[in-house]
Amino acid sequence: MKKITFANSKGGVGKTTITLNMINILSQVDKKILVFDIDPQANLSRSLLNEYTSIKNIEVWFKDSTADELINSMMESNIKNVLIVPAYKKLVLETNTAVTSMGMGELILKNNFSKIEKMLSDKIDYVFFDVFPSFNKILLNVLLCCDEIIIPIEPHKFSYEGFKTINEPYNKTIIMLNELGIKCKNNMNYFIINKFQNNKTHEAVLEILKRSEIGNKILDTKLPLSTVRQKETMLMKFNSITDRNPIGILTNELIQKGVL
Repeated sequence: MKKITFANSKGGVGKTTITLNMINILSQVDKKILVFDIDPQANLSRSLLNEYTSIKNIEVWFKDSTADELINSMMESNIKNVLIVPAYKKLVLETNTAVTSMGMGELILKNNFSKIEKMLSDKIDYVFFDVFPSFNKILLNVLLCCDEIIIPIEPHKFSYEGFKTINEPYNKTIIMLNELGIKCKNNMNYFIINKFQNNKTHEAVLEILKRSEIGNKILDTKLPLSTVRQKETMLMKFNSITDRNPIGILTNELIQKGVL
């Protein structure tokens, strides 16, 4: 069972769209998925549930909870093979405040997973977290819990800067935890270029990024600027998986690299 998130502190880079499309593809090949909607805007929850209302299910993952409480927080979605822990609109305002006041609160999500890890591993292939575009203790919990963190960036400077604003505090926390004897490592292993257009400007920016410190972490797959994919996501009516489907190509690359 792999725990995965697409994260960036800049909004609009395609985190939810990529997550939802990848969930759809994996579910079609009979992979079992659990998804957490960490974003109070609840776009993913509204897409995966026929009727969404803000409920507190997700709160149990950010406090010392029992195995039964954690299991009972999961709901069936409207996609086959996909379970969801839906968004809670006060997650940032209320839950983050509580987590911030805890001793070692940045590890509460990881610790809760350890309580049911074996049971989940028998039933779930992938866990995805859809996160919001700002850094706090909730997002830090997700980053420390994930096995793979993929950073979606658009081909311009400000999208890359969004990565830096989450990587720096994430790295500092990893160093602190290792000094305390808690083994952690930075799992920001790959970057995906999203909303790419075949023009001179985007090609030039891509070359600059390839020569930067993240150059060897940029995935070969580039996701094109696509109104079709955005429409599919809004309507929950996806095109079939083909060799030309960009998310399908991305999924295959991530499988080859051992991410999936």
